[in-house]
Amino acid sequence: MQLYTIDTGYFKLDGGAMFGVVPKVLWSRTNPSDKYNLCPWAMRSLLIQDEDRLILIDNGIGDKQDANFLKHYYLHGDVDLYSSLAQHGFTTDQVTDVFL
Repeated sequence: MQLYTIDTGYFKLDGGAMFGVVPKVLWSRTNPSDKYNLCPWAMRSLLIQDEDRLILIDNGIGDKQDANFLKHYYLHGDVDLYSSLAQHGFTTDQVTDVFL
């Protein structure tokens, strides 16, 4: 059995929305925000190769969001599911199972 970390993209979200009632002075130590109070986050999936199965656990955020969605999540970077799978020598057509 082989396990692979698959980066599926990056986004930014308001730190206050992410941490709720936790004071910024606490969460900003490990998750510093930018001047707009946005914290960067990575989306990662797990790929399991086991004999003739290629199992993907989560598939990321995709690319079909509308403009209203993008106003809140600030997707950035050039990493996606396809490029990350290719980095490990796989394509989406080879995935046999997906768990969401």
